[in-house]
Amino acid sequence: MRKLTLLGVALSACMSTHAQPSSILYSGQDLYTRMTSNPVLANGYIAGVHDSQSGVTICIPPGQVTLGQMSDMVKQTLERIPSERHLPADIFVQAALENRWPCKKKGGGV
Repeated sequence: MRKLTLLGVALSACMSTHAQPSSILYSGQDLYTRMTSNPVLANGYIAGVHDSQSGVTICIPPGQVTLGQMSDMVKQTLERIPSERHLPADIFVQAALENRWPCKKKGGGV
């Protein structure tokens, strides 16, 4: 239950910094569907979100994690909260990866 609560907090944080588009091009449900029907496309999407946030909000040590492992984490996140899959897919990717590998805050503040 604690992990689900932390995931909710992470999703909320991602939503608060996420620009509100007029329409969603790729929802969490779209990503989840493609994870089984076309995993290459899903992995490409996950890699793109990772690359766009690497060093900004997601800090995975080089060589520590494979794309397949990241994909598994994102799929688990999508499976835990199916009622939220209407949200943009990048939020789920960012929440799953940032929750595990957040970048350290600079400046030493609290």
